[in-house]
Amino acid sequence: MTEEQTPEEHARQILERLREGGLWQPQGLGLSYMRTGENSLELLNQHNNPTAAQARIRMNLLLKSIGWTVDESDVHLLDVDALTPQEQYMQEMMQRQESAQSWKCACGTPLTAFPLEDGKWSTTGEREMAMPTSEVILAEEWYVSITCPVCDVVVPLEPYDYGLLAGDDAMTEYSFTVGNEHYTLTALTRPEIIEVMDVTNGYQKLEANDSFSTYPSIYCTGTFFNGHLLPPHVRGAVVRASVKTIREEEE
Repeated sequence: MTEEQTPEEHARQILERLREGGLWQPQGLGLSYMRTGENSLELLNQHNNPTAAQARIRMNLLLKSIGWTVDESDVHLLDVDALTPQEQYMQEMMQRQESAQSWKCACGTPLTAFPLEDGKWSTTGEREMAMPTSEVILAEEWYVSITCPVCDVVVPLEPYDYGLLAGDDAMTEYSFTVGNEHYTLTALTRPEIIEVMDVTNGYQKLEANDSFSTYPSIYCTGTFFNGHLLPPHVRGAVVRASVKTIREEEE
């Protein structure tokens, strides 16, 4: 929230960007909301402590003031005080992934049934983004477009939502075309990076069929690769790059 924004404006800005079935967990409040309609939410979960109980009352008043309704008829109280921060994070991630399973195309096809591996990354340029410190920065805005296999409608997803649907593996690989060459960048895990460095430094020998025998294709990425602008999730990674000509792919 910026210094110029009121709490009402900040909440309205967040909710307008939230897709139907999307999960909203206001930071530090212990509340989980799901958007269920044009101006409606359902309170799914509440941490079972006084802080969350008070926050629930304040949020209910705030949301009513901007014309949103909240269904609190089936809220679940969660005992989280005994959980470690890591366990709480994992619990929240599971909630977000479960919420993503309900997302559908306008024709009713679940987004999980889309060919998610064919998602196309694109950027619409920069926009102002408010940081938790109230500082406003310019940030690149990226989307992943996926196509409905039933009605051919193209659905743009924010990268975070795409990751929820497609899984972690989809966020470690990126493909693009430059001229007549098609590149695929695959992020290496820490054990793989260690193995590559051990081979490079002569501490380990390669077998003839070892996947690292193409060591020259290992790169540490920046903003661009061969003149192509990379999406943020690929930058600063150690990747294995494979390249094929368009003619090779067609054959």
